[in-house]
Amino acid sequence: MFESTNKIHLQKLFRLRNLAILGQFTAVVITEYTLDITLPLAEIGFFILLVTLFNVFVWLRLSQPKIVTENEIFIHLAIDVFALALLLYFTGGATNPFVMLFLFPLTITVTILPIRYAWFLAALTVICYSLLMINYMPLPMSHNMHEHSASSEYNLHLIGMWVAFILNAGLITNYVYGMGNTLRRQQKQLSVAREQSIRDEQLVLLGTLAASTAHELGTPLGTMSLLVDELEQELDKENESVTSDLANLKSQIVRCKSSLSDLSASVGASSDLFGNIQQPVCEYFKQVITEIRGVHSEATLTLECNTTEISSIHTDRTLTLSLINIIENAIEVSPDFVDIKVSLVSNSIQIEITDKGPGLTKEAQEKIGQQPYSSKELGLGLGLYLAYAAIRRRRGKVNQTNNDTQGSITTILLPIAT
Repeated sequence: MFESTNKIHLQKLFRLRNLAILGQFTAVVITEYTLDITLPLAEIGFFILLVTLFNVFVWLRLSQPKIVTENEIFIHLAIDVFALALLLYFTGGATNPFVMLFLFPLTITVTILPIRYAWFLAALTVICYSLLMINYMPLPMSHNMHEHSASSEYNLHLIGMWVAFILNAGLITNYVYGMGNTLRRQQKQLSVAREQSIRDEQLVLLGTLAASTAHELGTPLGTMSLLVDELEQELDKENESVTSDLANLKSQIVRCKSSLSDLSASVGASSDLFGNIQQPVCEYFKQVITEIRGVHSEATLTLECNTTEISSIHTDRTLTLSLINIIENAIEVSPDFVDIKVSLVSNSIQIEITDKGPGLTKEAQEKIGQQPYSSKELGLGLGLYLAYAAIRRRRGKVNQTNNDTQGSITTILLPIAT
């Protein structure tokens, strides 16, 4: 499951605060021992310790499953503003060039929180900045610093502003973009979820229509079966061609009735996503191929299964019918050659179905599996659409592409049973 966006933002703030603590410690050392400016080290050290302890609390908070709210994010940003204000109070107030860092938490707020929070933090930032202009501890200069001219002091201030600008620009570019990118990923996930919801609604509608159609087809199929039996009895047995046609017609009727029976049985079966039967991989695919050969005895099918004996797969009738449908489509375009290879790839079962048919058109590549589509004159395009949907619901993947030489390759990935 994906982490909430607010929790990701809080993790980024935690890492940013760690960087700020390190930066503050480094700045104190450089100012005290390199620039020869005396600082109130006791107060500043105590302040940095408090910020560190607060970030330890944030680290513990992140390990909890409790939802991170927008109010909590705002409180953390407000605390960062107060922390920066206190640090600046001990280091020259508004005269400190690093006062520009007030813009950073405000920029984060504008990026990731509703506008009301941005106005609140803007007001808080303005108040802190204004107070630091009239109430702060001036930086005590050493004897050597007093010997420098006013021009040198001004140059030092300009250098400080330059460093502050570079730091602010880098932080905004890196962290604010990262937080904005989190929002963009969330929008993409929502878009995918909406598309999946639309497909699920279509599947529910198709399921309802299938159940209704199955109920309506039961009676005419039964009547057709009786009529075929009567015709067989009335016709001269010497008329072999007609007798053969009737036998084929009868087998097709039996197949239709068997499919309707499977549909009725599936309605009352377990609704578990992965089915309730666990079988060895190779044994299962041999059963699928045997079932297909019972209908397409003239087709040339080859099966190559390269899996371990202990590897298994969760199966049910829905998966079997989905695989049969995909393989039968390959047989229709290439009855003389359909090659099926089953292997293990990482923690998945990979099935490659290769045919030597005419291949897929550009329109077919775009629509197959995404919506009902068929290039057949009387085809409805529901078979592949439902097969793809059934495999995806099992956390599997289906990809159908044209072969480099001739025909197409359908690659199916299914989770291995654990």
